[in-house]
Amino acid sequence: MSDIAGATRALRAERVSLAFGALQVLFGVDVEFPPGRITGLIGPNGAGKSSLFNCLTGLYRPQTGKITFGGARLDGLPPAARAGHGLARSFQHVALCSEMTVAENVMFGLTRHGKAGWASAFLPLPAGARERADARARAIAALELLAIAALADKRVGELPPGPLRLVELARAIVGEPRVLLLDEPAAGLNSLETRDLLAALRRIARPELVMVVVEHDMDLIMQLCDSIYVLNFGKVIALGTPDEIRRDPEVARVYLGADDA
Repeated sequence: MSDIAGATRALRAERVSLAFGALQVLFGVDVEFPPGRITGLIGPNGAGKSSLFNCLTGLYRPQTGKITFGGARLDGLPPAARAGHGLARSFQHVALCSEMTVAENVMFGLTRHGKAGWASAFLPLPAGARERADARARAIAALELLAIAALADKRVGELPPGPLRLVELARAIVGEPRVLLLDEPAAGLNSLETRDLLAALRRIARPELVMVVVEHDMDLIMQLCDSIYVLNFGKVIALGTPDEIRRDPEVARVYLGADDA
């Protein structure tokens, strides 16, 4: 990893604006996500949080502004190229192969790191045997971190929502990303599953990792995050610690207590 100073290892969006035709959804947004902290991104329906998240991940390309990480410009790069800069993401709707095992699904998170090629690494061919063994070991380590290594050889299609979410999270972290972007990780989970997710996310956090969480489960956000950005109508209206956000009258007016589906 680079020895770039901590301040420059932040993920930043500067003066980012985004429109779909005549519909303006982001208005010159400035945000900074530093390493070693878990930052939440919240807001009511139509606030622009999903649009900003998609700009960060490369799904959307803003009309103005720039997105940088570690001094490198990311705006204009597709998601695969951003992965090369150390960005990884999870999805609101779990995207796993139900017919494959948990370990095999997690191993897919190492595809960009492999040298033998997909066929050699994932089929029983001599050229990929060593790489496959290494990939499985790394997958098991990621599953152990999330306390679900016992599920390694279970088929994904046999698992309930809570473990499925943790498997997707393991796939996102197995390549040791520098930035982890989480899109509503608690979606569809019950209270016990959300508790397990919270514990897992806390275990993942480390000093060099940028972690950004878009979420509408306010209990999770308030317990998990070090700081929180609040968006409304495509603009940042607040930034602060969970306690500061709880006490912010503008946030209370536009967001807290609202149903953010």
